[in-house]
Amino acid sequence: MAKDKKMIRFFLSWMRDRAPFLLGYVGFFLILLMISQVFNLERELTRYVLLLLFIIALLTSLVDLLGQWRLVERILHDEIVVSSNVAQVTLQERLAQVSQRVRELEYQVRQDREDLEDYYTMWAYQMKTPIAAGQLLVADLEAGRHKQALTQEVFKIEQYTGLVLNYLRLQSFHEDLLLEKAELGGLVHQVVKKFSIFFIQQQISLELGNLNKILVTDKKWFSLLLEQFLSNAVKYTRNGKISIYLDGEDLVIADTGIGIAKSDLERVFDRGFSGYNGRLTQQSSGLGLYLSRKIADQLGIPLILTSEVGVGTEIRLRLKQEQLSLD
Repeated sequence: MAKDKKMIRFFLSWMRDRAPFLLGYVGFFLILLMISQVFNLERELTRYVLLLLFIIALLTSLVDLLGQWRLVERILHDEIVVSSNVAQVTLQERLAQVSQRVRELEYQVRQDREDLEDYYTMWAYQMKTPIAAGQLLVADLEAGRHKQALTQEVFKIEQYTGLVLNYLRLQSFHEDLLLEKAELGGLVHQVVKKFSIFFIQQQISLELGNLNKILVTDKKWFSLLLEQFLSNAVKYTRNGKISIYLDGEDLVIADTGIGIAKSDLERVFDRGFSGYNGRLTQQSSGLGLYLSRKIADQLGIPLILTSEVGVGTEIRLRLKQEQLSLD
């Protein structure tokens, strides 16, 4: 069907392009017919000449039509076409120049992107040293409110730096992928432990339900996925509760935080989108949920997010993995 449409479009285009010549043929036949009538030429001879000229014109047109069709097919298959037509030669030369320019620009864009990625990767790794030093200095402080606050802020710096680094790593996701069997409960407990100080400081209760499940995944990327959702839950919850449990094939992370405005729900996974909550609290980078969506897509985990302002937010990770197996 598509090929038929392409052929019809080509034929109509050829007719428009050759219209002056086709009209010239028709005009020539009409002139010959008029001359034969004016000078009373023998009708049989006239019909014979007109028929002969019509056949020649038809064959010439068919040869031209087929030649143009083959030319189009070769161009569509990226074959090199050598033509003696001045207009076509000029067009091919111009097209070659444009193609070369496009390749140069694409190469330059790739180089600029690689340079930028190298810079931010180096920056992220260099940030690890002062972060580690900051953690040691905070650990030496006497227990109290200031120590807890500083511990939280250093942790946030570490998280945001890791966010940038993992965003860059996402460009080569499959080169860094290691699928293995993992116990869901263990992964969840490791992630929760990282945020323990926030549960204490912000008086958030944690409810862990049934997490008894073995899944095939990349532990590092899956843990990062959990971290992003737990980070958001902690960020927007005060004196509330966060629940993590299995509901059938779904891992559910639910909080009783401020919730997400209905107008923002469709865009929360867009890159750079901070939404009403982000503008209100100045805590959103607009990168965390975008990164989460990308990681989930790469791991083959569908996400379902529901939320209501003043009630809380629930994110479901569909962990059904019938198609995954390890040798």
